[in-house]
This record gives sequence, structure tokens and C-alpha cells, in this order.
Amino acid sequence: MSCSSDPCRYALRPGPAFVSSTSVPETAETFLEAWRKADYATMYGLISPNSRDAYSPEAFVDEYNTAAILMTLNTLHTQVISSLREGTTAAVLYDVRFHTDRFGDIVDAGRTMRLIETTEGWRVAWSRADIFAELTEGARLELKQTQPGRGSIYDRDGGLLADQNGRAIQLFLVKQDIPDAQACIAELARILNRDPATLQERFNLFGDKIRFEIGEVNPDTYLAEEQTLLLRCDVGDDSEDTKVRMTRRYFGGPLAAHIVGYVSRIRPEQMEDYTRRGYPQDAVIGQTGIEQSYENYLAGKIGAQLVIVSSLGEVQRVLAEVKAEPGQSVYLTIDRELEEAIYQMFEEAYTYAGPAWNWSSHGAAAVVMNVKTGEILAMVSYPSFDPSVFNPDSAIPDREEQVAAVESDPRTPLLNRATMGLYPAGSVFKIVSMAAGLESGVYEENQGWTCSGRWYGGETYGDSEPYRTDWLATGHGWVTFPWALTYSCDPYFWQLGVNLHAEDPTLLEQYAHKMGLGVATGQTDVPEEIGQIPNDEIVFRYKGRGWHIADTLNLVIGQGEMQITPLQITRMIAAVANGGTMVKPLFVSKIQLIGEEPVYLAEPTPTEVLDFDPHTFELIRDAMCQVTLDPNGTARYIFEPWYKVHGTEIVVCGKTGTAQTGGAGVKPHAWFAAFAPQDDPEIAVVVVVENSCEGSEVAAPMVGRIIEDYYGMPHADWPSFWQGGCVPLGE
Repeated sequence: MSCSSDPCRYALRPGPAFVSSTSVPETAETFLEAWRKADYATMYGLISPNSRDAYSPEAFVDEYNTAAILMTLNTLHTQVISSLREGTTAAVLYDVRFHTDRFGDIVDAGRTMRLIETTEGWRVAWSRADIFAELTEGARLELKQTQPGRGSIYDRDGGLLADQNGRAIQLFLVKQDIPDAQACIAELARILNRDPATLQERFNLFGDKIRFEIGEVNPDTYLAEEQTLLLRCDVGDDSEDTKVRMTRRYFGGPLAAHIVGYVSRIRPEQMEDYTRRGYPQDAVIGQTGIEQSYENYLAGKIGAQLVIVSSLGEVQRVLAEVKAEPGQSVYLTIDRELEEAIYQMFEEAYTYAGPAWNWSSHGAAAVVMNVKTGEILAMVSYPSFDPSVFNPDSAIPDREEQVAAVESDPRTPLLNRATMGLYPAGSVFKIVSMAAGLESGVYEENQGWTCSGRWYGGETYGDSEPYRTDWLATGHGWVTFPWALTYSCDPYFWQLGVNLHAEDPTLLEQYAHKMGLGVATGQTDVPEEIGQIPNDEIVFRYKGRGWHIADTLNLVIGQGEMQITPLQITRMIAAVANGGTMVKPLFVSKIQLIGEEPVYLAEPTPTEVLDFDPHTFELIRDAMCQVTLDPNGTARYIFEPWYKVHGTEIVVCGKTGTAQTGGAGVKPHAWFAAFAPQDDPEIAVVVVVENSCEGSEVAAPMVGRIIEDYYGMPHADWPSFWQGGCVPLGE
């Protein structure tokens, strides 16, 4: 009989039949939809009673979470193809596409979900094979990672600052060869500085005959512990027990440490982020400086295989793979020789000045910038630290004790004083005040004032002080605006402050921000503080009152609640020197693999061009040059002998600053901010020395030394009065 009618089409046939009931597909689709949403509670509720007996809710969720983490799973897509039923069992055929951060899309087609009819309805007869079919008893999902060599860091001329040619020794174990597993774990916990429970968990992952990595040590540690590792863990009697891995190496100890930064293991609070990005949990990553900000370039692309491994350690299936790509090298703008010379200069100066200010000063900073491009040619924060102590593979003895010593040092060597140190600018701020006075039209360049040792008149405008005293008791006589800057005449600037305050109490703050103080510098390569220029809100926060004339009188000479960084001052000096362009500080010149084209080439980036009258910059520059040339310039007594040694082919133009930092007995911060040469300036140089003496007395000789090193000049002698105490000679 032919069977072409509809009733005949649905006649029962022997063997598996197409499931016409929607209950099986609905159960399967609900389960898959819950998986797409990572709704593991709903998924667990849809598995069979027998499966629930075999897997607790926690174990069930852990299986899926582990798979998601290893895959770096983002989302997944499922598609049911068909379903088949045979009595009280059914099979659903479906495809899954895993969208992952690390591997892209992983397609697993032709999967089978098995269901069983229970008193609860249709339920999934679940096992680990429902995650991947090869996850049978004892098999595991494993991520095999290949970390490529980290890129090197060079100075502007190709001098090495950091490379990957240090060595670490990887240790491998076979459990069946270990005489006493607990004794081995105890020794490994000591040698590797690891938690014994964590090591035990690692042991439990592998069969007795499988060779697996347990950790790594530096070569010196391996030599010291070689016999213990052999006796307790059977490591060392087979060539496969150890492998050499290259690791980070730094050149010059503290040289450029605050710029280059350092590497260390992934910290607990970073673990989730970095493992999602594909890093092994024990990876070494950049934590500060260029090592951190250029991690993506330096680290390269970590290679990985997502595999299913049998209980015997054999790879059953490769689910996905990405090839490793080598790290790229980063070339900095700094000059290694100049950087080293400045650090040595600080060491020498602090040693020589012991009786005067060494004992009171915890640190100093210096910045050298190309005024036209913004390239940082040197940036030194003193004291510094050896970045190698943070590398867990370092051969430094007692490394952890040294890390603790650095972190607890009262001189705070980890602080990058050039970008994170916050200081009042002292009289260096008078550059801003002069620009504000001229550009606002409140003063003209020939505005005169008799600069005596005392300034009266503040009370007329509401100042609580009957008079204010200049740093030079005898005063400076009749001065115009440029000479007021050269001689750093406080009374002139107090009178300017009165007039600026009357015009607009916020003028000084506005011009300070325009000239780069109390605002971001535009660079993101190294951490920086923004600081603050005092205003009504800040004064209220500190003193519980509004802005007052006394606040303007403090600000106009760079005192009060001002907090700025040496890098900000350097940008300002560069803008004065180049005619008004606020350049973004550049620390990196290019990024490339050796022998290939750069993937990044730095270009000078103006963040703003100051719309000042060009004559304003000319006046400020000339006044700064007279600071070292005029007989009464505040740094003349330092540079007069300097010019006798070197001549005046290279004229140093600068501004001294002595920033008060506290009450009686607290030594001031010494500033000298300069550019050179006088004609067609090339560099801006800024030095600040904490809690020392006057700016002219301490910082100016250091700037002179830096300029000597930049131009290859012989060194002038340090001031002889450093062997005594602080001597008020300039400002």
C-alpha cells in the first residue's frame, strides 16, 4: 500500500522517532538560553536528579566558571539543529559559538545534549562532557601559554636601560619520583615563597607520571638550594627537571628608575583583569613607569593553546590557538649619559653639603626638556631605587627585605618627585605674576616702584599685616617690571598683587593655569599629580573663609596653599623660552621591533599656544638672563665665577625661588628654573631641593652643573659655603 496521506505520514515506525512533542526542545532551549545568560542556577535546576547527586551546585557552577575563565569567554551563541527521542531518553543536536576575548570565536558544531524523562519532566542527563565532549572522567580543560620575550627599553641613542636577558630557572616535578610529597611541598613553599596550600592544589591537578611545572627561581637561588631540591623533590637528576627562561634585567641600578619603572608579579587586585587578558597567573608585568604604561607593546602577544588533556596528560583536542608575538622595544627621549650625570651630581652635592643642608633635605628633582619639542632629555628624582629588587626573578640576595626597606624608607625613594612631588613655587611664580600684570594691562613694562626692605600699604586694602618684609633688608631701590623680576623684589610684586586683586582676584589663578601650573601636563607615560593654584574654594577648605587680599599677596610671590610639580614648572619655562608654545612632555620617541619599521613615532604636540604679546616673552626672557648677568641679579654671585670658567658663550637665564614650607625652623625648598642658551634656547632645566637653603644658594649651582654636562663643559667647583651652613646671599 502506498502511504501518501497525512495520517500515514505520522504512523509509528520502529527505532528512534522524531520528537513531535515540544517538551524536549523547550527543555534544551531553556538550558541553552540560561547558559547564554550565565544563569547557572536555572541550568542546575534543569539537570537530572542523578546528575544533581553526582555534582553539587557549587561543583556545577565551578566547572562552568573555570571553562569561562580559561576561554576568556565574553558571550556565546547556540543553535539547536534537531532532536531525537527513544522512549524516555532524547538527544538534542546543537552548535555553539563561543565569543572570547583571547581566541576570538571558538566554534563547536555537532554537539549532543542527552535528556531523560523524569518525574520532574524532561531533564538534562548532565556531565562535564556537556561543556566539551572530550571532558570525560579525569580529563581537564587546560590553557597552555607561551609568554614571548619582553621588549627592551632604550635611551634616545639606543643605550640599554632594560632588557630580557636575565635568567630564571623553571622547576618541573614528577610526583612518582618524589620520596615524600609533603616534605617536598614544605621546602618548595620556603624556596618559592608560596603558600603550601596553593602548591598542594597544583600537585592535585596532575597524575603521578606527569611532568609539570611547579615554579621558578633565579640562578643564584637554584645554586644555593640545588641539593635540597634534589633530595626532597627529585629535581636536578634529569635534564627535563629544569628549563632556563629569560627575565627582566635593568642597567645602572637607580638610573632612570622613575621613568623606566619596574616589573613584578600580578598583584591580587590585578588578577581578574590580567587573566582575562590572557596572562598566566604568575606572569611578570609592568607595574610603574614605562614598563606599566607601555605594557601592551613591551609584553607582546602571549601565545596560548586551549586544550583538553586526558588524565595521563595527553592532549585530546586543541580547541583554539593564538600564536605568540614578540614584545616591541620602546625608545625613550632621555639621554642616558645626561641622566646618569645628574644622578651622580645629586649624590655628590648631598655628600659635599653635609653640614649645610644634607641633614634636613630628604630629596630633590631635576628635569631637562627640549624647549621646542617637549622631549624629556633627563628627569631625575633623588633618591632613587634599584628596580631589580621588585623583579621576582632577580638574583639580588634578601630581595624581599630590600623591597620592604625601600617601601619604608623615610626619604620616599619610590616617589617620583619630578611629577608627583608637590611644592609651592616660591619666587619662580613671579614669572606668572609678571605675565599676568603685562597681559592684563594692569601694569606696563616701565611701571616703577621703590623697592625698599619693607612694603607698607597692605592694611589700606585689608591686609592684616602692618607691613611685609622683603627677603633683602636693604631693598633694591627704584625698579621697573623687568628689574623687579631680575632682583626678585617682593614689594614690587606685592604692589602688583594689590592692583591685580582690584582688577580681578582670580587673574593670577587664570594665568597660572594658562602657563601650565596646577593643570595636567598632557602626558600619560608616567603618573603625575595635578596640584593646585589657591583660589576661593581651596582657601575655604583650608581656612574656612573666603578669598582675601592676604591670599593674593601670598600667591603673587609663589607662597600660600600652592602645590605644583617640577615638570609643570619645566613646561612653563619651555613656553617662555620658545615664545609661548605649551608643549606636551614626551618620554617615548618610537616603538619598534629591531629591523622593522616603527609602529609609533613621536611628534611634538603643542597642547596650547599662549596668545600673549611676543614682547611679554622677550621681557621675561631678558629679565631671567639678567638674573645671572647683572651684578645684582639673584644668582649672579653663583654664575660670576661660573662665567669666568666657561665664558659667556652659553648664558644661563633663570629664576631663583625660595619656597617657605612651614613654621620656624623648617628649611625652605630651593628652586632654580632656567633655559639656555640665551639666543635660540635649546633646553629648559629645573631643579628643586627640598628643605635646604635659598634657591640661588643650592639649586642654581646644580643647574649650572647640569648645563655643563649637557654641553660637555668641565665642572666648576661647588660653592665653598656649602661646607658651613645656609648663608642668605641671594634669593
